[in-house]
Amino acid sequence: MKHLLYIVAAVAVILVSCAEKKSPLDAEARDSGMRAAAALVAVDHTDTMSMERAVMDAKAKQSVYALKRDSAAVKAFDEAFHSYLKEKDRPLYQSIFPEDTKTK
Repeated sequence: MKHLLYIVAAVAVILVSCAEKKSPLDAEARDSGMRAAAALVAVDHTDTMSMERAVMDAKAKQSVYALKRDSAAVKAFDEAFHSYLKEKDRPLYQSIFPEDTKTK
């Protein structure tokens, strides 16, 4: 579980560094981010291998936009991912993104 937190924290740092502009891929990226978060929420939280796999799948989906150098789409993906997790599974959100819960 500790490795999972490191992976997710690294993903969060990468995603937060995106610029604030619009992209034609925003809607697609948001949908992809929500679906990736839903897949993570659906995993048995005691199965750390499945959790890591879901996080890596989410990162792979996010990297599609990063490889296109579309920082706005990356940010849209990240916002949707965060928002879905925060709404649907707050304890998981707080364990993955503890820095967000300390400042709010």
